[in-house]
Amino acid sequence: MVGSLVMAGLFPGIDPFVEFQANWPDFHNALITEIRNELGSRLPAAYVARVDERVEVVIPETESPSVYRPDVLVGRFSDSPAGVRPPQASASLMAEPIVAEILARDPDEFRLTYVEIRALPALELVTVIEVLSPINKSSQGRRAYLEKRDSLHASRINLVEIDLLLSGAPMPMKQPIAPGGYYTIVARGPRLPLAEIYRWSVRDRVPGVPIPLTNGDPDVVIDLGALASRVYDLGRYARTLRFDQPLPESTPLSPEDRAWVESVVKQAAQGEERDRASK
Repeated sequence: MVGSLVMAGLFPGIDPFVEFQANWPDFHNALITEIRNELGSRLPAAYVARVDERVEVVIPETESPSVYRPDVLVGRFSDSPAGVRPPQASASLMAEPIVAEILARDPDEFRLTYVEIRALPALELVTVIEVLSPINKSSQGRRAYLEKRDSLHASRINLVEIDLLLSGAPMPMKQPIAPGGYYTIVARGPRLPLAEIYRWSVRDRVPGVPIPLTNGDPDVVIDLGALASRVYDLGRYARTLRFDQPLPESTPLSPEDRAWVESVVKQAAQGEERDRASK
């Protein structure tokens, strides 16, 4: 099958299949670690990079009363004469009930990691690097994340947001970011509300990401594509991903990009077939 292909990857940049086949938490956490390690080897001596974690609790939303439907409807036969009731089942047919307590749905707890850059010696927070997760882009988790985002902006902390997910709503900007692609937002504290947006498609290689510092120190540009490829290779995703399962129809890809993804997968499958036939 195509999913057993053993190669570095089919795509020049981000493999979109990682997002949709329950691999994202592993990929996300490994990429965060790679970013921290890269910064640890390249930051000026006055800075340190650390991985931090926050816990977000999302309470499952209850069903709206307007769409509530009863499980059992009790009524009267419309053609029955007044005062006449339909035959009733014998009480002896009733089973003995089991008494149980109804519990409210438990909240979901999500642990999300990110990278902080702090300046020595006081460990002053300089820059936060977020690799967005699905919870950041939908439902209550999005609201919680945007509150943190607003707080960092208000404090004039540099914020770098890396979005490697096709699904979910893009981060809000005055000029909206078009869905269907990947992007990085570099918000430099002193320059807010202006920010730099780097956007690319599923067909493109991943661009480098400038990481701003403070006190006039130059950016540290990380090769995000190389780091993502390392995570992909070490995670051996190409051995486990099922490329014969198409991306969800809801994926906001343009028709041209979707057709291109399908052609890449098809060509890889044909190449694998030729390799097997030649052995």
